[in-house]
Amino acid sequence: MEPQRSSDIDARPSAVSAAHDGPLNAAALLARFLEASVEPEALERMLVSLAVHPAGAGCAHAHLMRFNPDRERLEGACVASAVVPAASLERNLEWARLAKPAPADAARVAEWQAFSALPTRLSGAPAEAWRGGGACVGAPGDAEFPWRGAASVGAVLLRRGLRAHALLVGEWHGVEESLAGAGRLESLARTVEATWDALDPAAEARRRAQHAEALGEFVRAGVSSLNLAEALHLAARLAVQGTGAHGAAVWLAGAAGTRLEVTHGPVGQRERIGRVLMPLAEEVIRTLEPRVLYGPAERGAVAGVELDAYAVAARPLLAYGRALGALALYHGHPRIGEAMATFTRMDLDFLGVLADVLALVLEQARRGEEVQRAELANHELRARVRREERLASIGERASRVAAEVRNPIASIGAFARRVHRELEEGDPHREYLEIVIRESQRLECLFGEQVEHAALQPLRLKVESLNAVVQDVLRQSGEMLVRRRVRLLKRLDPELPALLIDPERMRQVLHNVLKNALESVPIGGRIRVESRRAHPYVVVDIAHDGPHEPGDALERLFVPFATRPNGAAGLGLGLVQRIVREHGGEIRVRSEAEWTTIVSFTLPIPDNQDRRQKSAERRQSRADRRHRFPDA
Repeated sequence: MEPQRSSDIDARPSAVSAAHDGPLNAAALLARFLEASVEPEALERMLVSLAVHPAGAGCAHAHLMRFNPDRERLEGACVASAVVPAASLERNLEWARLAKPAPADAARVAEWQAFSALPTRLSGAPAEAWRGGGACVGAPGDAEFPWRGAASVGAVLLRRGLRAHALLVGEWHGVEESLAGAGRLESLARTVEATWDALDPAAEARRRAQHAEALGEFVRAGVSSLNLAEALHLAARLAVQGTGAHGAAVWLAGAAGTRLEVTHGPVGQRERIGRVLMPLAEEVIRTLEPRVLYGPAERGAVAGVELDAYAVAARPLLAYGRALGALALYHGHPRIGEAMATFTRMDLDFLGVLADVLALVLEQARRGEEVQRAELANHELRARVRREERLASIGERASRVAAEVRNPIASIGAFARRVHRELEEGDPHREYLEIVIRESQRLECLFGEQVEHAALQPLRLKVESLNAVVQDVLRQSGEMLVRRRVRLLKRLDPELPALLIDPERMRQVLHNVLKNALESVPIGGRIRVESRRAHPYVVVDIAHDGPHEPGDALERLFVPFATRPNGAAGLGLGLVQRIVREHGGEIRVRSEAEWTTIVSFTLPIPDNQDRRQKSAERRQSRADRRHRFPDA
């Protein structure tokens, strides 16, 4: 049967007059729709309910397919079947408005809402109606649609403004019924279009006001005292409220990867959906492009994503060209009788603005943390400068005192040694003079260290093996090790590279550290000397198992003029620390297992290798001057 336009069947006055003269005239329907519903989905449900009611178009079955412009597909929205005996028209409309389908329809609704197809798959009267934009009656066509087995179908295209919005298809058992009901079917569709025209501006204004209110609230929160976690939760909540979505999730990008930070939505589902959508968030962050996915037809559109929701919209959080994270909204699968929820262009624009504002909040929080770290570093630097100034003042004063005292002490020692040589072996005063000589030598050495610390000369660098320097210091200290019966554990790495160092200063470093260990270790104790390479550093450890009282601050070993563990006052390891730092290294002290004190100093290999020669053929870098002026 050839499809017929509704204008071809207007010769049947009974079909049209029933729509205008009976209880279902257009004005009454328009008033009923305006009074009963402000939701487009409710109007669609009421439309298909009227299409199958005897007082409406009298269809055996009615299907409404909504057009999704983002996917360019027709998606199942509403379906209804005629029930005998039919309930009252008022009750049917109320059930449809409240999304309460009749029991006979419930089984078909879920299956229909999962259906989608390209408009090019239409055939017969539905294809003619889709292309022509008006009502058409005729054969159902042979495409895989639910109405393909009907005797006759009528189809009408519904528009919202200038855009195609949905396709309504009604089935009749016979051709006569289709000819009688086609005019009423088109009248119902046009009444719904008029209702949309009246409701859309108000709904759009309300939605825009809702979006503006949500954005205003978030902008105010962005400059308030909220912390970052509270701001993220607020953004997710406002995204859901502003779009009517079922849930939202926020991911943040970091050095360790993308992590799910905040979720908002149904309890028991939001965390699971957030984890399922993680690959989508990672792709959005990587590509810096928004994504919108709909339904099971797009499963696998993003690797690793099995859509746990019907519709998902994700936007990257971009600030100054850098992706800080992602924000996503999702609609869950509708309950029976509810229409499939999608994202309008207005919702996507709102999501984009909210994502941009959230990105600025994140960037502001990041820069605030950087400012706090800089202020803390500045505070620590000022404290260090004050400490260094105090130490410099103390060192200058101590240097002057040491210079003044050193000569009298040297004179005392010299006269004591002279008198000691003139006394006989059995004289009891020799013992007292030996004490005077020994103590004067100790004081002279102490003040000599202070003067040397204050007037340290520049480094005299040369390529030297650090292991050779260590061996030399150990040989010099061998007598004291034997006398105190100290067990030496030595482990030197033979693969250490030669370094550019000042050998005399490094001997002084090792001698002072080893002397500090010998003063702390008891008779019969142990000392461990180890060298190794920890790329790109050379590390030297000198450890001992001497007693260590709880509460003693190991860091005081590096304080100049601090008290040593044996009660003597001196430079400690301050001179050692200074020399090591001048070589570009660092020195640390710690305890580990049976070793109560481990002094470690490191020297960076790239900064201490031989950098004086640029190449192996340095002498050949200049040309022979005899060949500069060849013979003519």
